[in-house]
Amino acid sequence: MFNPLAPFTEQALMGMTKEGHRYFVRQTFPRGLDYFEEGIKGSFLFCHYQEYPPAKEHFDALADDPHRFLYDWEDEEHRKKLVLAAGKPKGYKIFTNTFLPDWELHVTDRLKQKIRAYIKSLGWKPAREDPVIPVFYPHFGEVMVSLKFRRQEVRVKFEEIEKLA
Repeated sequence: MFNPLAPFTEQALMGMTKEGHRYFVRQTFPRGLDYFEEGIKGSFLFCHYQEYPPAKEHFDALADDPHRFLYDWEDEEHRKKLVLAAGKPKGYKIFTNTFLPDWELHVTDRLKQKIRAYIKSLGWKPAREDPVIPVFYPHFGEVMVSLKFRRQEVRVKFEEIEKLA
């Protein structure tokens, strides 16, 4: 499964908090798992927010996730747990909702074919001079893609495109 998101590291955490990000939402992140890697107990994603309302909205959207948690950097116990998570604890894969610097290099020809197939399934017929350019972005822990063609736009979870044969 394609995962363009960066690991959650101490450097990333400190950078986020220096930029004023106080709230962090943890959620289960299956996209971060490599099913051939042994000894992994879980994969999680930490999303950062400066304000409480969007963090709470994200947290509430995860009602079915037993691993969801809303951290407040100002709470000492939460801060300790965030630093622990950013320290790459053994047996866990932990990511942040920021993209790797070179994530585009990991888009394989097979993924490009699936994107073209999805565009075709929309009934769009772009020409070379009028291309559809996919724009990837994170939203509530999902890798999303926006496709624009002329005056039309579609926003979809990337996993919907990945499912195409």
